[in-house]
Amino acid sequence: MLGINSNINSLIAQQNLTGSGSALSQAITRLSSGKRINSAADDAAGLAISNIMQTQINGLNQGVSNSNDGVSMVQTASSGLSSLTNSLQRIRQLAVQASNGSMTNSDRAALQQEVSQQVSEINRIASQTTYNGMNILNGSLGSVSFQVGANVGQSINLNLTQNVSAETLGGGFASAGSVLGSVSNLSLNSSGTAVTSGATITAVNIVADGKGGFTFTDQNGVGISSTASGNLFTVTANANPNLPSTIEAKVGSAIDPSSSISTINTNNGTGGATLIAAGTTLGTIQNISINSSGTQVPAGTANAITSVTVKADGQGNMLFYDQNGTALAAPGAGGSPLSSYMTYTAATGYTAGPPASVTTSATLVKTATDLTNTAVDSVNTVNTPEQVSNVDISTAAGASAGILSIDSALNTVNNLQATLGAAQNRFSAISTTQQAQATDLSTAQSQIQDANFAQETAALSKAQVLQQAGISVLAQANSQPQQILKLLQ
Repeated sequence: MLGINSNINSLIAQQNLTGSGSALSQAITRLSSGKRINSAADDAAGLAISNIMQTQINGLNQGVSNSNDGVSMVQTASSGLSSLTNSLQRIRQLAVQASNGSMTNSDRAALQQEVSQQVSEINRIASQTTYNGMNILNGSLGSVSFQVGANVGQSINLNLTQNVSAETLGGGFASAGSVLGSVSNLSLNSSGTAVTSGATITAVNIVADGKGGFTFTDQNGVGISSTASGNLFTVTANANPNLPSTIEAKVGSAIDPSSSISTINTNNGTGGATLIAAGTTLGTIQNISINSSGTQVPAGTANAITSVTVKADGQGNMLFYDQNGTALAAPGAGGSPLSSYMTYTAATGYTAGPPASVTTSATLVKTATDLTNTAVDSVNTVNTPEQVSNVDISTAAGASAGILSIDSALNTVNNLQATLGAAQNRFSAISTTQQAQATDLSTAQSQIQDANFAQETAALSKAQVLQQAGISVLAQANSQPQQILKLLQ
């Protein structure tokens, strides 16, 4: 039907032209942005999934960056430790040189000057090795956490609590097998009882186990149980490597440790026993350093007593003399217990070579009766190796001690280097893994979000053709009413 009030063909053409225009606009938008989803209207579910994936991708990429920061921090610390190791190696070389018997004290003093400089360099490295303004070798950072994953809890810790200054390196436990001290000239049976013949134990050695503890062996290196009958030994060891360990070793009933007098075979009093002639030397304690009051003083102190000789007075009593023959106490009444005579404790340092020195004590009892019933040798203090800051190679003994101190320090540094190396490898592995994860997620996201250019190009061409056709047809549809008016002419 022909009419002029309604142009249905024009309306249809306009509707189709609008649709082709929208398709053309969408194709142009997708081709220009490269994305299939440019708004939630394009694909609401796809947009949500794509955004979640992008969040993970961003987190993984940042985790990779954080891991690389961890690698950089570890490399900085490792470089500092390498320089510090060079200083420790040099100190050890100097200590080995100073241990040589051909070196004079002047030579060792000159070597000690370089040791002091190397110690200062160690402290400088420990205090000035920093990363991003943070000191990483003085222990102040503690345990550092690195967020290496995209989500909460995906972190690893790097232990940087070790302080590598010269004041903290060194020390530690005496090495396994080190003889820390010994008690010799014993005459004991297997139960720890003093005997005059048939002795099975003539010496006791105190040996480090390398873990802060101690074992005991006889003169043949055979182990002695700390729970032997008669309480042969009582041992208490402190497990803290920074504190001294304590041992009390009770050696049977013979007062015959190497720092004490030999056993005195005589009776006291007027019991009818034969008396030893006056002036007879009963025993001597050597290698001591005490004052006239019996108090221990440093070696080399003026007027110090360096040995005590015990002599009989011919009446069953004992007299004490120093190294110069000067009497140390006046004798008591004949036949009475020697209660008025001095009781002397000799403190002598048994040193079996570094890394530990053992202080022992032996009691010189007062009477012959006491001598037959009392016999104790105690190991009071076991000192750990010196810290690097205290290494002194100006003497041969100090140089030997310094070698073991540096060995302990090198062991600490090597362990820290190993820890850092393992951490660096872990950071690198994490970085590689997360880069792969981020790549896989990006691929999946691309499938959802990216535009298919082949498809969108075809859609663009189609929309352009439809747009052109629609415009042409709309023009013709709009001209139809004019054609109807010609019928009125």
